[in-house]
Amino acid sequence: MTTRSDDRQGRLSDVTSKGALLGVASRLANRYDVLGTIHRAYWRARLAAFAEGGTVRVGGTTARFAVATRSERRRVRHLGGERFVLEMLLDELTGDETLWDVGACVGTYACLAAGRLADGHVVAFEPEPTNRRRLESNLRENAPASRWTALPTALSDYDGSTPLASEFTEAGGGHHRLAASDAAGGGTPVEVRRGAGLCAAGVPAPDVLKVDVQGAELQVLRGMGAVLDGVGTVYVEMHREKTAWYGSTTDEVEAFLADRGYATERLGEPTNGRPGVYFLRAHR
Repeated sequence: MTTRSDDRQGRLSDVTSKGALLGVASRLANRYDVLGTIHRAYWRARLAAFAEGGTVRVGGTTARFAVATRSERRRVRHLGGERFVLEMLLDELTGDETLWDVGACVGTYACLAAGRLADGHVVAFEPEPTNRRRLESNLRENAPASRWTALPTALSDYDGSTPLASEFTEAGGGHHRLAASDAAGGGTPVEVRRGAGLCAAGVPAPDVLKVDVQGAELQVLRGMGAVLDGVGTVYVEMHREKTAWYGSTTDEVEAFLADRGYATERLGEPTNGRPGVYFLRAHR
C-alpha cells in the first residue's frame, strides 16, 4: 500500500538535472550585474511582445498570475521548486483558517490559499514595493477582497524602520534582506513589526504560518510571542547560509520551534537546485 509518506518521498526525489542547471544559470545571471541586467531586460521585452499565460494548478486549486518578467515566468513554470510544499499546505487547509504568508513575494502561496479558504483569510506580508504591487493585483485576480489582506510590513522581533536591500528588483524577484544600515546594504526603509504587536493592533492571528524571509526566520518566530501558541502548523523555508546575516543558524530555528512544543519535519530541498535551502514543517 502506498502511504502519504511514500508519495512525499517520491516527490522529493524528483529532482532533475535540468532543474539544477536552471538554478545555476539563474544564480550566475543574478551575481554578475551586467549579465543579469541584460538578461532581465531581454525577458521583459520578450514577454511584452509575446505574452505567456500564468495559470497554475496545484492540488485541485487554480490561480492565475501576471507574467511580465523573467522571475515571474520562472515562478509560474517551476513554482520555486516548491510544488510539493504547496500541495501539502493546501491539502491541510479545511477552508476556515487564517493563514499568514510572511514573505509573500508576488503571491504564489497567498493566491492559491485564498482560493482554497472560502471562509478563511490570508494575511500576506511583502515589504518590497514592486512585489507588493504585483501581489495585490494577483490577489485581486484570484479572490474576493474579503478573503485577503496585503501589508507592506517586514516581520521581525522588534518594531521600527530598516532599509530593505535587494540583490536586484523586478516583479517576482525574491532576494531581499533587512540591512543593518543604508551603508551596509542600501535600499528603501520599510516598516518592521513584531507579529505579536500586529495582532494586538487588530490583525487577525494566524492558525497557519508560512515563512520565507531569506535568513530572518528566527527573528520572525521570536516576534510572534504568545501568538505562536495558537498556531497549529508552521511552514518555513530554511536558509543555511543566509541565517548568518542575522546572527542565527537553522539549528537554532529548529530548536526554537521544538522548545515551543512543535514536532518538526524536514520536507526536503527545492527541486530547482537552489543551494543551502530546505523546507521545514512544524506541527502540534
